[in-house]
Amino acid sequence: METVEKQREIEALVSNIGQLAPTADDIEAWSARAKAGDVEAAKCVVAAMIRVAAVDPGATMAVLDAITRGTLGREIAGIETPADQTAMLANLAKPDQLTAAFWGPFWSFINNRTEGLGGDEVTAMVASLGANVHEGFTALAETASTAHPGAAGAATRALPPKLTLDTLSKLPDGSLGNEFYRLIVDNDFNLEVIDRKDIGYDDTAPALRYLNLRILQMHDVWHLVGGYRTTILQEVGISAFTLAQFNHNYSAILIATAALSALKNSMDAYGLAAQIISEGWLHGRTTPSFMGIEWENEWHLPISEIRARHGIKPFASIFPADLIEQIQKAA
Repeated sequence: METVEKQREIEALVSNIGQLAPTADDIEAWSARAKAGDVEAAKCVVAAMIRVAAVDPGATMAVLDAITRGTLGREIAGIETPADQTAMLANLAKPDQLTAAFWGPFWSFINNRTEGLGGDEVTAMVASLGANVHEGFTALAETASTAHPGAAGAATRALPPKLTLDTLSKLPDGSLGNEFYRLIVDNDFNLEVIDRKDIGYDDTAPALRYLNLRILQMHDVWHLVGGYRTTILQEVGISAFTLAQFNHNYSAILIATAALSALKNSMDAYGLAAQIISEGWLHGRTTPSFMGIEWENEWHLPISEIRARHGIKPFASIFPADLIEQIQKAA
């Protein structure tokens, strides 16, 4: 009964977030109090993440900017939200429209442990949660993606051709393409993470279709160029990075579930999740748009040269990349 009551509490916070936090300053204050150990404030922060992931994607930048300022401190975050993005916070006051069709699978994912599952399996499970949001969500997400400065005209871009291991294997040692090839082959990863057919891209709106495909193609490339390790903690970090770069809905759902799962565990775990999410978000907000780079034209170059050419700084965190793996090993 206690678990059900706690779930209903989070659902109510998601539904009523607009009445609780009408301004970015309120969300920032929640985030700062949560960092100091306030459990109720942490619940509100998590509810705000869920709200933009499943109801109001247009408010993502304003909400995550505020959370990041509260977690890292204004002097560290150093980001200001554009006025048109801040205005989107008004949408949070509307009814949330989420039903049991969303909350049932959502809570099933949160309450069932995923240890032992492969990365592709977890990715598919998180992606499936996006199919249960309200009927008008896709149109809102398409509008938000089209308006995002990092989307690089995604609605009008031709779909990228499939990548092939044969092409990548022929690239010189030390090049991005060869390092990408080695990452895929040595770790038995799938080249595009999830098969295109499995995400139903034919039925997706134009901007989302392009962004979803390109992100699946380039996820591991961006791990390499962005400086993110393929560890549990830094997978959350790169998801926050991707969300900041392109307002990618899968990434919004992943960080929301990561934050809630951490809070369900302990406030220390929540603090870890909030830190890595804020660090990844800040990195994404302050890095040139990865979507605007034609990565196939960069395959032959070393990563250091690519970073120098585009002004990309590798991700840095206050935590070791494999911290969660260390904790699990010691348990």
